[in-house]
Amino acid sequence: MFTSIPVFPGVTHITDCMGVSFTLLEGSDSALLIDAGYGIEDVRAYVETLTDRPVELILTHGHHDHVLGARWFRKSRMAREDLEEFRLRTALRQREAVRNQALERGLTVPEDYLTAPIPEPEPLAYTDELDGMECTGYDLGDLEVWLIHVPGHTPGSCVFFVPEYQLLLTGDDWNPCTWMWFPSAVPAPQWRDRMIRLLELLERAQGERVETVLCSHQAGPRKGSELWDFLAYMTDDRLRAAPPIAMNIELYGEIPTHQAACPEKGWALVFDYDKFLKAAT
Repeated sequence: MFTSIPVFPGVTHITDCMGVSFTLLEGSDSALLIDAGYGIEDVRAYVETLTDRPVELILTHGHHDHVLGARWFRKSRMAREDLEEFRLRTALRQREAVRNQALERGLTVPEDYLTAPIPEPEPLAYTDELDGMECTGYDLGDLEVWLIHVPGHTPGSCVFFVPEYQLLLTGDDWNPCTWMWFPSAVPAPQWRDRMIRLLELLERAQGERVETVLCSHQAGPRKGSELWDFLAYMTDDRLRAAPPIAMNIELYGEIPTHQAACPEKGWALVFDYDKFLKAAT
C-alpha cells in the first residue's frame, strides 16, 4: 500500500510498502518521478492516480530499493556511472532477497517479481555545470527543477533542487542515517566536503539556504538546517574515533564498516574506515 503526502504544490512524497520513499515533481506540462522504490506494487499505476501529466522516471542511483520499481515503466534515465550497480542490484540474487523480506512482512509479491524485465536506464545527459558540478535543468511548466551530479553514495548519485521552494531532494546522498560504505562510494570526508560545497553553491545562486530536504528513507520532509548540522557534526576527528559496526555486506565481502553517530539527534554515518584513513592522510 502506497502512502503519499503533498509537500508543496506539485511536490508529492511517496512511500511504498517496503518503506522507501521517492518523489513526484509535477508542473503544468509534465512531471518527473524521482526513483521508483522496490517495485513490489505497481508504481506507475499509483503515480497515474496522482497526475495526468506525462511522467519521466529518473533514478538517483543504481541500488535495488530505488530501481526495482522501474519494472513498471517502459524506460528510465540514470547516470551511466551506476550501470554496473544497477545490473548487480536487479539480478536474481538481489530480487530473491527482496522477495523474501517482503514475504516475511506478510506482503503479496507479484508472481513475476523474479523474472520481470527491467529496461536498462538510458544515460543522463548533463548540459551545464554549477561551478564544476555537472547539472541540467528541467522546465516542467511553471516548475523549474535542477538535476545535479553529486558523486557520493555511488559514483553516479544525483540530487534534485527545486528553486521555487528552496527544496533539495538528496536521494541517498543524505539521510539522517547515511551509508557511505559501499565499494563504489567515495571516501566519507570527500562526500561530506562535496555536499557542503553543493549547499554553498545553491546558497550563492539563490541568495538563501536550502529550506527543506526530502530523503529516500524518510516519509516526510526534513529541515535544510538539519543537513547543514549533520555535515558539520561529521568532522574528521569524529570519524577517526568512530567504532566498528557489523553490516550485512554479503554481496561485497569484507568491508571495515564504522559508524559515527549522534544518538540525541538520531544521526548516523556508516562508512568504510580504510577509505577514510587513506583520504584523511
